[in-house]
Amino acid sequence: MHYKREGLDIMMMMLSNLKEKSTITQIMYAARLDTRTSSKYIQMLLKKGLIERVDDGGNVYYTITEKGSRLLFLCEELKSMLRENVGEEKDISLIYI
Repeated sequence: MHYKREGLDIMMMMLSNLKEKSTITQIMYAARLDTRTSSKYIQMLLKKGLIERVDDGGNVYYTITEKGSRLLFLCEELKSMLRENVGEEKDISLIYI
């Protein structure tokens, strides 16, 4: 069965991979996104203050902010609470909430 990811699932995957600084290429591969889509999500996350851009001597990295960490924590908590009723073996998508 093919699972279509929704925006919130993609953002949570990106945020969870930004606990350490990452390049746009690393983010793209970790989230399994193409360049255009990953750039769109990065711009949105930057605009909302969930990630920040770090210029490190010519290299550009991105990292999660405190606000992004709080959002990620809350979404993981919510998924955990919902999983209790469904069973641990199933992954819960927040798109159905």
